[in-house]
Amino acid sequence: MKAPLVRLGTKAETLRRLRPLMTTARVLPLMHFTLREWQDGPDRLLAELRGHGWAAGPVMVRSSAMTEDTGTDSNAGRFRSVPARSEAEVVPALTEVFASYGRADADDQILIQPLLEHVQASGVAFSCDPNSGAPYRVVNWSGTDQTDAVTGGGQTELHISYGAAWAGQDEAPDPRVGAVWALLTELHGLLGERQRLDIEFAFSDRGELILLQVRPLAVRKAVLAVDTHRATLSDTAARMAEAIRPRSRVLGHRAVFGVMPDWNPAEMIGLRPRPLALSLYRHLVTDRVWAAARTRYGYRDMTGVRLMVEFSGLPYIDVAASLTSFVPREVPDDLADRLVGHWLDELVAKPYLHDKIESHIAVSAWTFSTRHRLEALTAAGFSAGERDQLAGSLRGLTNDLVRGPLWEQDVARLGLLNVIDIGHLHAAGCGAHDVGCCGPALVAQLDVCASYGSGPFAALARAAFIATDFLEDLVDEGILSLDDRARFIGGLGLVASEMRRDLAELDRPDFLKRYGHLRPGTYDILSPRYDETPERYFDWSAKDSLKPVPHGEEPPFELSGGQRRRVEALLVREGLKFDASRLMDFLATAIRGREHGKLAFTSVLSDVLTGARRLGERSGHGVDDLSHLDVRTLGALTGRPGDDGPVLRAAVTRGREAHAVSRTVVLPPLVTDPANVRSFALPQIRPNFVTQGRVTARVARIDAGDSPDGAIVLVASADPGYDWLFTRGISGLVTAFGGANSHMAIRALELGIPAVIGAGAALFDQWSQAHVLELDAAGGLVTVIA
Repeated sequence: MKAPLVRLGTKAETLRRLRPLMTTARVLPLMHFTLREWQDGPDRLLAELRGHGWAAGPVMVRSSAMTEDTGTDSNAGRFRSVPARSEAEVVPALTEVFASYGRADADDQILIQPLLEHVQASGVAFSCDPNSGAPYRVVNWSGTDQTDAVTGGGQTELHISYGAAWAGQDEAPDPRVGAVWALLTELHGLLGERQRLDIEFAFSDRGELILLQVRPLAVRKAVLAVDTHRATLSDTAARMAEAIRPRSRVLGHRAVFGVMPDWNPAEMIGLRPRPLALSLYRHLVTDRVWAAARTRYGYRDMTGVRLMVEFSGLPYIDVAASLTSFVPREVPDDLADRLVGHWLDELVAKPYLHDKIESHIAVSAWTFSTRHRLEALTAAGFSAGERDQLAGSLRGLTNDLVRGPLWEQDVARLGLLNVIDIGHLHAAGCGAHDVGCCGPALVAQLDVCASYGSGPFAALARAAFIATDFLEDLVDEGILSLDDRARFIGGLGLVASEMRRDLAELDRPDFLKRYGHLRPGTYDILSPRYDETPERYFDWSAKDSLKPVPHGEEPPFELSGGQRRRVEALLVREGLKFDASRLMDFLATAIRGREHGKLAFTSVLSDVLTGARRLGERSGHGVDDLSHLDVRTLGALTGRPGDDGPVLRAAVTRGREAHAVSRTVVLPPLVTDPANVRSFALPQIRPNFVTQGRVTARVARIDAGDSPDGAIVLVASADPGYDWLFTRGISGLVTAFGGANSHMAIRALELGIPAVIGAGAALFDQWSQAHVLELDAAGGLVTVIA
């Protein structure tokens, strides 16, 4: 292997060594010295500084401590950099920077360079994925004139792009990103191919690329060979090309895949779920259940079409299939095909809507705002007759749904979930009441769960989405105020408020009997149930001091006489064949049914995971092993260790290998082309702000084990298993994934807690680095305070 030409040192030493060699970027002129040298001869050093022509103008006094930029800890942002716009400001700036070191070492250095002003863009870049060590070039930049726009963590628009190490510069999503790729390539040639790098850069107002800093990137993952990674991405692209081919009954002229649309897997099972969680989600929702629920409610029959696909273990929703399923079955094929194609084009043009396709792109029911949304189809070439045809189908579907018994039947069907006898489905020799006795018993439970749990839940989730649209329209029409909406949601007796009340009122055994099955990762066998580690989730000593739920103790919301008359007038205007009482009953029952339906069906799922753990233990396999199985393998286990051992060992090995591959692959949240495997930019996300509240509080990273009490809590994927957080007096909530109608959004609205739901990975990571945030939900703003 070729020896590196340049050895990394302190910030100042590295820049000095690179400066005469760089061709793809420029290193600004510099001067550096140690604390010892400054203490021994400050006048001499100041005279030397004055001798540099560039020092006649403003300069930047930068830190260059011995503890910065090491191979194990960068200490990035820990020490000060201070501008000095005149000679008189230099000494105070030096004093301030040295003071920021704390107990400075005599060999700690100061770096002085010309002050770089009027930049057109700046950012940081990594020569590998900092999370996995995979050979990607990751560029995080901002188009502002502040060189610390990215590193400072302020409120700014960030651009993040990924490019495989072997992708050509012309494949970069932006020419500036391509220039940074070329810079990283040159640095690897100078510093060594295996050196993982973290750099800071800026583009001057003339478009010149300036290298501001180079340091080793501290990544604890092993170096992944470029050839190995290239083969993995080639396989991923081939799988993607296969998935893009025309699919039976899926409409539209193009294929799009997303992690957030519809039954967003990013929120429910995460971006890289283990095989068991992935297969459970398929079994209970995305293989059959999702389509059956929508067909039942009058939508296009998608039975037999899988909603979710996976690329190297990363789950994606087939957006074309999803959008097809939102078309009423009465719409003719040619019109439906054009409509789905238009929706797909709109999503590709506005990728920031990938978590909002049901509210901002697809039109799947007739509410009080649908007329205006259909009018927007005129510009896309849909005739008045076609729009009327769509209107009639949507109006008829909505009338049938709200007036008919379907959603009430689904609520009743959920009530049967825990009384179905599955004893006759157990394998021979398997005890009927032992949930962990054999695989067939566990899969039988899953099938019952799909029929009487996740099935009706999926249907009620559709009804609840329509109900929420109606509710938002009532606010937009001025019939309900925001406070009315909050009182309506708060008076429904939803799970979060009931849990808070029950924690205060019930003794521990009774409380855990009702809620003990919940686990933060609903589909994740590695996630402990509430009743397995209750002290981890609940502060039993504080139960008497739980604050009353803001709206949960109030009687159910009722329309005033004037409000009721206005609603009746709207219903007549829109041609809807039900009255205000039926509408409000539908809104309440659908939203409440969805929340309680999730509580019900996850009880069975959680028991299955417990049974799987016990079954694995018989053959000497723990939960980590079992997390790498799939449902098919689980169903083949007999409960006899001698028979199950070889099956488990082989399946676990396959699952571990597959999951290891998934950890090295990064894809965009919205995939439109196999070329996305090699290079992509993350779309700008528009987060969903919930409530009108405003709060300033410390940040608690729940996945890192921080205490949530009184904090703004940050959770990447918060499904309803995180309801325990609402018993801990949190001040605010931020999630990376989720939509405006997600469970966590409803929970926050129910309890009046300011929240940002679906912030996206970039903002979520940025805010996770803060110590204190201000969350202004009404203003749609999050500010880093400290």
